[in-house]
Amino acid sequence: MIVDHGTPIGQLTLASVVRGAVQFCSLGFWVAEKRTGCGVASVAVEPGVQFAFGNIGLHRVQAETLVHNIASRRVLAKTGFEEIGLAPEFLMIASTWQDHVLHQRLNPHWA
Repeated sequence: MIVDHGTPIGQLTLASVVRGAVQFCSLGFWVAEKRTGCGVASVAVEPGVQFAFGNIGLHRVQAETLVHNIASRRVLAKTGFEEIGLAPEFLMIASTWQDHVLHQRLNPHWA
């Protein structure tokens, strides 16, 4: 939960943790519309990534955004994620398969 002065304003999730040879998870986030563009998501992403790297010990955190979701793509770029490619028809949203841009951040301690 992303909270501001006791009020929930968004959510950050680490989902689909995969162990074995890959050691990664998928990061997702959303922020209330009236709080977008205020830096809230950027501030929330870093502790989530550090939790994935430190507490869970993962090698990679990945995130997927709709191609046209420029705000989320900016958040990911600002927090050290790199765009690694396009995943055609990655996720079904509103009954339609939507293309997504894939992003990743690698754990520097695994280098």
